[in-house]
Amino acid sequence: MKYTFQKIFIVLFCSVFVMIGAPSLINAIQGGGNLFGLVWGGMFVFIPLSIAIFWLRQLSRFQKMTYVWYKTIYADNVQANKVSCFVCGNDSIHVRALMNKTFHREHFCTQCGKTLYYSPEQG
Repeated sequence: MKYTFQKIFIVLFCSVFVMIGAPSLINAIQGGGNLFGLVWGGMFVFIPLSIAIFWLRQLSRFQKMTYVWYKTIYADNVQANKVSCFVCGNDSIHVRALMNKTFHREHFCTQCGKTLYYSPEQG
């Protein structure tokens, strides 16, 4: 449920900027290529779109790639809560906190560096 609210917020927040920039961009294109309108409208359309795409992809990855998902997809690599890498088979798995206030941790293989799954930080 937490991810759904975050996704809705991202879409609504970025949509406000797109709705501001789209008319300016359209008027600039139809009006003969006003440079200020093209730059201003383009910034208000394409920057929020790229931010929304990045954050929505990241949230979808966090929502999908969990320990339960890893245990289901790579059942051979989870034995009695001991996780091993599905790429190289190494059982030395480390955890690191992700930056940028994502409040998630990345579980990765120390040998090949492959990200195995994500887990939310416990606060």
